[in-house]
Amino acid sequence: MKTAWMAALLTLCVGWMGAAGAYDAPENESIWPRIADGMRIVDPEQPDTVMWARRYARQPAAFAAMLARSEPFLWYIVEAVELREMPLELALLPAVESGFDPKARSAAKARGLWQFVPWTGRALGLSRTANYDARNDPVASTRAALGYLQDLNDRFDDWLLAVAAYNVGDARLASALRRQEGSRFWDLADLPRETREHVPRLLGVALLVKQPERFGVVLPEIANRQAAELVRLPRAINLEQAAQDARIADDLLEHYNPGLKDAANTSGKKVVLLPPAEASRLREVLAASQYPPEPMAQTVEHVVRPGDSLWSIARRYQVSVRELRSWNDLGTKAVLRPGRRLQLRIES
Repeated sequence: MKTAWMAALLTLCVGWMGAAGAYDAPENESIWPRIADGMRIVDPEQPDTVMWARRYARQPAAFAAMLARSEPFLWYIVEAVELREMPLELALLPAVESGFDPKARSAAKARGLWQFVPWTGRALGLSRTANYDARNDPVASTRAALGYLQDLNDRFDDWLLAVAAYNVGDARLASALRRQEGSRFWDLADLPRETREHVPRLLGVALLVKQPERFGVVLPEIANRQAAELVRLPRAINLEQAAQDARIADDLLEHYNPGLKDAANTSGKKVVLLPPAEASRLREVLAASQYPPEPMAQTVEHVVRPGDSLWSIARRYQVSVRELRSWNDLGTKAVLRPGRRLQLRIES
């Protein structure tokens, strides 16, 4: 077992760096049977699971589009789940958390594929700077999420309870278990509705992947091989300039690296995810030039005073209202109350 685990670790590390010898599945091999074969917790006849599978199946086009969004990074998630010997249903959890949208954000300020709120992200080592938010980074956030889920399973000794705790928090789940007889997720009624639905929603997605013909859905074509490669960044660089020299479009760079807010300075980001051809060109230009990063903007804190508005604050600091909203996770209907602390990036 130890030898097999080390071999898997080597394969994963080599594959993620895009080096020779990375896993390369046959051209027509799909990733979905691989995921289905690794499932261990879905019960195809559990009533709530079947109900959610049918709900998703009522909108087959939307369901397929949601899964299709996973293509740039699903292979990495599957590899990481397998490496930890976890059930492969967990590779589909971002479908429930974010709809496989790495730019997803919630009203509670959760972000990314795995929907980490700021304090949880910090606790799990997901850095957040003026230029970079690791919660939106598919690679960094996947590593943190799977580590967190493993810790939760170690505590509750049950993967369904681990997924529930991921949603509601381990302390609240432990309290619910103490108040009620039974130690299975399905025995728990004293949970928020969102949490009670969270687990069967995941299992419903998993059941559709496992038995698509049963529910009349067609899964999107995603090959069982890398859709992208990782380029190591040994230091902060001006990725914006390097990408231009490597003929990489700005929108492509942003699509694969949504955690990077300012490509002119990659401080905090260790790797860049890109399709193979673009990854190869980026390695070439990085080997030929240094690309020193642009100076990072200074972070300034503004305490909201009576009469302040987003427009007046933005004008005072000579930034845009859009930037002010983005830096502070403010929605269009956000209300500024006196005493609130806002973060601003001011060019030095």
